Order: sequence, then structure tokens, then C-alpha cells
Amino acid sequence: MHEPVLKNEVLHYLHPKPGFNVLDATIGGGGHSETILENILPGGFLLGLDQDFEALERTRVRLIRFSDHLDLIETNFRDLDLAILKYPTIKFDSILLDLGFSSDQVMSPSRGFSFRLDAPLDMRMSLKSELTAADLLNTLPEQDLADIIWKYGDEHRSRRFAKAIVEARRKQPFSTTLELAGLIEKSAGGRHGKIHPATKVFQALRIAVNDELGAIKEAIPKALAALKAKGRLAIITFHSLEDRIVKNLFKEKEKEGIIDIITRKVVMPSREECLRNPRARSAKLRVVERRLIES
Repeated sequence: MHEPVLKNEVLHYLHPKPGFNVLDATIGGGGHSETILENILPGGFLLGLDQDFEALERTRVRLIRFSDHLDLIETNFRDLDLAILKYPTIKFDSILLDLGFSSDQVMSPSRGFSFRLDAPLDMRMSLKSELTAADLLNTLPEQDLADIIWKYGDEHRSRRFAKAIVEARRKQPFSTTLELAGLIEKSAGGRHGKIHPATKVFQALRIAVNDELGAIKEAIPKALAALKAKGRLAIITFHSLEDRIVKNLFKEKEKEGIIDIITRKVVMPSREECLRNPRARSAKLRVVERRLIES
């Protein structure tokens, strides 16, 4: 079962109480929400959003005992403002955005997120989206591919990898993860150290396919608008591109007088959590509180 990262820290900063209304805008495997629901009953309500229909169905089963206090909606968190129109009288006490993806998604044989599995080059978080990683690899000009790998992967070999991709696809279009991973490994001159040379390329393609950074920029102002006075927004990021956007937007909104930053120093997982759950190592938590709303 998917293990949520920074669970104790999220509970500490959001401090859910009976009667709270909570929005988990990236409910995923439901690990955070399960604990939150245990704390907001009686009288509480949780709205969970996720663009991954398969994840929502697994979570619906996991949280079935809370079904009278829970609603799940299939949508991207960037559209949370549209989802909450279903509950026009609610302002939320707490909102959570966990920007990671679950082990269930990584290990799914059909999703193509991992270079360790032979799978279609898909990488879509939502299967309703049309654009796949294979589409990008097989159609983008060499310079555009290099830009994506550099910008979203921080990969200094981006031009070399993009050139190799374009040369390879002239002979045969890319269709599987192992085809791409093998090409990148060959282009890099083999594997050196623990990190596979395709790691940053896969990250860059996933971010591009799902417009992950654009979604964060859209969602934060909408989340803040959905909070009640003194309500809190918590965001967990997993790489520096995400964290930089969150950090800068929070500073901007504080200057505008909309929020107070609660976590002046980013919150990191404990050593014990990292040993227990290696995917927690890169997680960072930032929390803000909505200021009193002037009438």
C-alpha cells in the first residue's frame, strides 16, 4: 500500500480537528486523507481530487468506511476552483497538495513512468489527456527536445541526448520505456554510479507531458481563495523546480497581504522516515495560513 510522505508533519501543521472541512487536491493513494479523516470526525468532511481515475478507484475502496464524510472527483488539481463549485457554501479549513506520484503509478505496467519496466512511453497522469511521451519524442524538433531535457531535467547532456533521440527515431519511432532508457544509457557511455543516466530525461518528459509546473502556478491562487480565514495550505514538492515555484509564489502572496508563511524553513523528512521510505528523501513541505479576510 502506498505510504504517504511527511504524514506526521502534515498533521502537525494542518492540525485537523472534528468538524473541519478539508480539500485534498491530489488525493492519490489516500494515505494522508485517511489520517485526516480520522481526525476531523465527527462532523468533518473531506473532498478529494485526482486526475488519475485508477488511483481514485483504489482510494475509494481504501476509504470506504468514511464514505458518508467523503467525496471524490476526477480532475486535475489546477481545476480545483471548478470542482469546489459543487459545494458553494464551503470554505476549507485545510488544503493539501502532494505533488508526488505514488508507487502504484510508478509500478503500473502500462503507464511508462519508470525506465525499470518495459512499458509504453505514455507518462500521462490522466488517461483523458491526449499527449504522450512517445508523441514528444517522435515529433519534436531536436532543439525543442534538448530544451525540455535541460529545463525540466536539469540535464547537462541534453543536447547530446536530443541528438541521439532524433537520429534513432529516423530508423524507428520510439514506443517503449526500455528503448529510450537503452538509448540514453548508450549515449551517456554506460552507467556510472547509482543513478541511471535516463533518470532526468524521464523526469523532464513526465513534467512536459503533464504540464506539472503550469498546474502548480494555476492552482496556488485558487487554493488560497478557497481557504477560510486562518485556514492553512500545505504543499509537498519532490524536486527543486516545483519547490522554487511554491517558495516564490508564497513570498509573493505574503507581500500582497494574503497569507502568512508558517514554515520559514522548509520542512524535510526525518532520517528515520527516509530509511523506512526512500522516496521521501527528496520531499519538502511548505505551509501558509490565510490572513483574516477584510470585510
